[in-house]
Amino acid sequence: MSTVKSMHTYLVYALAIIFLFMGVMGYLDIKNYTYDGYSSNDFTVTKVEEGSPAAVAGMMVGDQITSIDNLDIRDTKAWSDKARRTAGETRTFIVNRNGEEVTYPMTFVSQTAKDSILNRLGWTMGLIFLLLGFLVFRSKKTWSSFLFAMFCIGFAGSFMGGPHIANNMLDDIVDTMRFSFLLLSFAFLVDFLLHFPKKSSFVSSANASKKLYGPAIFLVLFFMVITILKTDASSGLNTFIQFAMLAFVVIYFGWALLIMFRNYRKASSEEKTNGMSLMFWGTIIGLVPILISFIVGNLMPTVSMPGEDYMFLTMALIPICFALAINKNE
Repeated sequence: MSTVKSMHTYLVYALAIIFLFMGVMGYLDIKNYTYDGYSSNDFTVTKVEEGSPAAVAGMMVGDQITSIDNLDIRDTKAWSDKARRTAGETRTFIVNRNGEEVTYPMTFVSQTAKDSILNRLGWTMGLIFLLLGFLVFRSKKTWSSFLFAMFCIGFAGSFMGGPHIANNMLDDIVDTMRFSFLLLSFAFLVDFLLHFPKKSSFVSSANASKKLYGPAIFLVLFFMVITILKTDASSGLNTFIQFAMLAFVVIYFGWALLIMFRNYRKASSEEKTNGMSLMFWGTIIGLVPILISFIVGNLMPTVSMPGEDYMFLTMALIPICFALAINKNE
């Protein structure tokens, strides 16, 4: 296994410290989260939880939200200047319900006990990603462990969140950077699997890096542009983003699963004993539930799957199983 340069070591250490700091600030902010009890797709209500503020206000599935507090729901620039909502705050919703304009006030409340637990479990899972990625890289200092660390740090940032910044522009910049690194982390995951435990021939093929990182970089630049320009959230733009993200996640997670199937099928009994089996089952159990949930949530947003709120927890197996496999092989 090839070793890494000093610049890669500094990069991992710096990113780990930055994301840990942001994550701690994010954990402290969990207490400020609010609850509304509805879900929407392109501002059309798809789910309303019984007894929630949305249900109490009279919101119904199918309502098309047009404005809140007299702000056009699609006016990104106006919403970027709006202070975030707080528990006890009431906002006036105007919706289109079967061609009729309906107005109702909704009072937000503090997050439910269930949501509070899920948020903290998600944060803890992010910490597992961050610590395992950092510790494995610190111990091994190989190219594979570097890719593993970069993948872990990116997903850790997604799960651990970050601080709420009163300055909306700065808050947008921090959130965009964190989301951009998450997108790149999908490519780091696939790149890691192409290098570990054996280097794939694809890595040495022409334009391999462009094929591997190109889609992620394109989406990163796209989201940076619409964030800077504060493009209105038109129906066309929202649809493009939804299906671009669906395709992105399915392609990269699907690619990761295919690599794992191929590697496991070709692995010897000794290789399976030395961590390949751990990686295989960690990938299958870790990715398949969340991939199914993501696909169903995007293509059939009104459908509720049993245990869907907890499916993301299976992803904790990925860094744990991968870290054990790396320690056995390198």
